Amino acid sequence: MLQELYDDLQKAGAGHALAHQPNRHKPRRRPSGLTIVDHVGEDAKPSAASTSGNSWFSSLFNSGNGNGSAHVNGKGAHSLSLGRDAPGKSAADAPPAVRGLYMYGGVGCGKTMLMDVFVHTAPAHFRVLRTHFHDFMLEVHGALRKHSREADPLLAVADGIAARCRVLALDELFVTDVADAMILNRLFGRLWERGVVLVATSNRPPDDLYKGGLQRNLFMPFIHRLKNQCRAHDMASGTDYRRLAQHQRGLYFVQPTPAGAVASGATDAIPCAETAAVVSAEEELASRFKELTGGAPSGPGRIEVAMGRHLDVPLAAGKACMFSFGELCGRPVAAADYLALTGAYHTLALQGVPVFGAANRSEAYRFVTLIDVLYEARTRLLVTAAAAPVDLFRNIITQFDAAKDPELASRPDVVVDDNLGFAKDRTISRLTEMQSLQYMLHHARQHEPSLVLAMEEAFSKKVKAAKFAGH
Repeated sequence: MLQELYDDLQKAGAGHALAHQPNRHKPRRRPSGLTIVDHVGEDAKPSAASTSGNSWFSSLFNSGNGNGSAHVNGKGAHSLSLGRDAPGKSAADAPPAVRGLYMYGGVGCGKTMLMDVFVHTAPAHFRVLRTHFHDFMLEVHGALRKHSREADPLLAVADGIAARCRVLALDELFVTDVADAMILNRLFGRLWERGVVLVATSNRPPDDLYKGGLQRNLFMPFIHRLKNQCRAHDMASGTDYRRLAQHQRGLYFVQPTPAGAVASGATDAIPCAETAAVVSAEEELASRFKELTGGAPSGPGRIEVAMGRHLDVPLAAGKACMFSFGELCGRPVAAADYLALTGAYHTLALQGVPVFGAANRSEAYRFVTLIDVLYEARTRLLVTAAAAPVDLFRNIITQFDAAKDPELASRPDVVVDDNLGFAKDRTISRLTEMQSLQYMLHHARQHEPSLVLAMEEAFSKKVKAAKFAGH
């Protein structure tokens, strides 16, 4: 299906199908080949649509003129519909010139890899913008504040994105935030109307997006349009290929933590044998941190975050930093803080990750977001944790799991949460891959080119040894 999309885009480009369709605008040309970015911004200055009689806030959820359309008035006026009903067929049901692709499936089945293959091989005229869904929505909300004085800020933001790309590649489309859910239909409705083609990956099929979310009925039109605009492809696989990666020792240290200290991550008053194990894990982490920073001067730091905020860094040395779990996930921080962190440092040491359960559900959500951001940025992660990755979320189950085992669901430390229950598999998979030599090679190529040759040699030796062992 990815090849079909590639061929369709080639044909549309050759025949200028997108550029000449009614109500679609030619995207601006980039000076050189395809660009992969980590964020979305507006460098275009789209004209504002007139939305008399409505506030800009209400326009985020409803079309500007009250009947689902926005008009640009004046000489040579034309109409840009967003969900407006046409005789016999709605605009949302109109077939797109090129259908996008929505790839979904379990963790480690190759969704992101396939999308990246497409992005890296796409010719310049595809004009691909590749980003993570977290980054994309943060930039959208920031741009809405920037355009808040315009008649319809959401249309201005969408026009800015459409002016920059022809294909939008979004990794990990996963909606949990009600603010995101309420604007996606109009945002993507405008993007699709402007001829933008969506390529997305997700752990969930389209019909399960934002399942159980607040006011989900208002989100359903987006699902309908998504299914019309994109082919949905199930990447069904019983294998998590990330877990097949060969592991690089010395990045993830397990420290046994008694039940009483699991929720908070505290390690005080632990029996002697376990205290020794904890101290050993912390000492190993400190030793590896010092080794990786080359003995660079260390001390506290501070980094700027979006909207004038800042994040205090307890310990930083060169391009590496160290946090306790409580400092990074036990406070009201979010994706914006983690994005700023990965922008400033390429190595993070995280101390005291607990087993998650009812007492630290919010922290579990932040940890999932943190791992997503770190993985996307190819950040090197050193961890001390109360259990191996696969056991960190043993107390987080889905409603399906609860129905199969009511006794497990009734335990006080167990959380029944579908969103977290689905997300945990991705987090476990990524934590596992982040310890692998393959991941560290990607990290070196992106952040520490001087290490690439040594990493490639080590990787080559691992591959040869595995082949020899196989014989």
